[in-house]
Amino acid sequence: MALSIRSRIVLTLVSALFVAGLVASWATYHSTRTELSGLFDEQLRHTALELIERGDNDIKHTILVGQSPEMRFLVQIYDASTNRVHLSRRTDPLPLAESIGFSEMTDPSGTQWRQYTATVGTKIIQVAQPLDVRNRLAVSSALHIVQPMLILIPFLAIAIWFVIVQALQPLNRTARAVAKRSPSSMTPIDTQGLPYELKSLVDAINSLMRRLGDSLNAQQRFASDAAHELRTPLAAIKLQAQLLSRAKDPETRAKYAGRLQEGVARATRLVEQLLTIARLDPDAHDKPMNEFNLAAVARAAVEDLAVPAQAKKITLTHDCTDVTMLGMEDAVRLMITNLTDNAIRYTPEGGRIEVAVKTDGDCHAVITVTDNGPGIAPEERTRVFERFYRALGTKVSGTGLGLAIVSRIVQMHGGTITINDGFVRPAHDGEPEGYGAQFMVRIPLCKSINQAAKI
Repeated sequence: MALSIRSRIVLTLVSALFVAGLVASWATYHSTRTELSGLFDEQLRHTALELIERGDNDIKHTILVGQSPEMRFLVQIYDASTNRVHLSRRTDPLPLAESIGFSEMTDPSGTQWRQYTATVGTKIIQVAQPLDVRNRLAVSSALHIVQPMLILIPFLAIAIWFVIVQALQPLNRTARAVAKRSPSSMTPIDTQGLPYELKSLVDAINSLMRRLGDSLNAQQRFASDAAHELRTPLAAIKLQAQLLSRAKDPETRAKYAGRLQEGVARATRLVEQLLTIARLDPDAHDKPMNEFNLAAVARAAVEDLAVPAQAKKITLTHDCTDVTMLGMEDAVRLMITNLTDNAIRYTPEGGRIEVAVKTDGDCHAVITVTDNGPGIAPEERTRVFERFYRALGTKVSGTGLGLAIVSRIVQMHGGTITINDGFVRPAHDGEPEGYGAQFMVRIPLCKSINQAAKI
């Protein structure tokens, strides 16, 4: 079972506090032991020097000033002239020291001693103390120092738990506020009074909800517009079917059958365009990318539309320079097809259309589709890429989705699209009449990826 954030923080801090207490105790013990050892050594030396000054062998009642008998100091004087050992208390004599000054030794019983040795004449003076006494006194002194801190650890743990619980209250309140929200509510979460760390998270959630709300609104508008656009061809199909069923003579039947087929074709094309734009709407970051020859794709798109162009006696040409780019080949082909098909629809009979592919240095691929049709008014050039938008006054049938699909494909490839004036359309009296339109697409080339793929 996973621990909560509160439990993890409390457990971590209390564990760290406990470890810090152990380390502090160990450091205090060693520091106290070192200081006591220095103090006791000084007392051993001071006692030995005092005995030398006295020159007296009667040491049975010698007690170091300021110390209690529990410290178990032992004074031993060996007189070589009489070969006698004088001890401050009844116990086994210590082995004679091998050197002058401080040293440590072990007696026959296994007890370890710390001693100070001095000589005067034929006498060897040894003042010693058991090491276990020093260790016991160090532990006792360290415990008196550390004990208050050890007692405070449980109270500190409770205080840490209380502070953390209070600090996490804004998170709990925010979680409860989110849990009570309606699934359809996209209003921002209130950030007033929230700590900085939580406020950053809530701001990110609010930003996500705003984007999600915009996406849902766009989907709702798309569904509403799609339903509206589908209603017209479906109503026309229904009407033509009714008229066809009532027709008596073959000529009338043929007329309504032709209109019925036109309605079905228009509805089919609309559904296909709706499905295409629905597939392009999700995030394109996970779409497959591959290298392809942009000029070959453009030539193929022109060849596919040669027949409808010939039907209107339109001269459809291409001027393509070989360009290798990284992208979605099928989507780019659909983009060029839609732009060219749009030009064919709006260019009058006997017109001219040119599809061109070139590079702008090594940075961008430039795709242009230029015609000498009626052109697009400057005030409408930004709106033609909206879904279902069609310029006023046009008599050409369409779904209003072709250029929206083009715009989406350009966005997926990180490019831009602009509309400029096209070819001048000649009038019958020899004077130029109006301007056509030129759709210019600029797509950045990924040179680093291309080079990596060639290595």
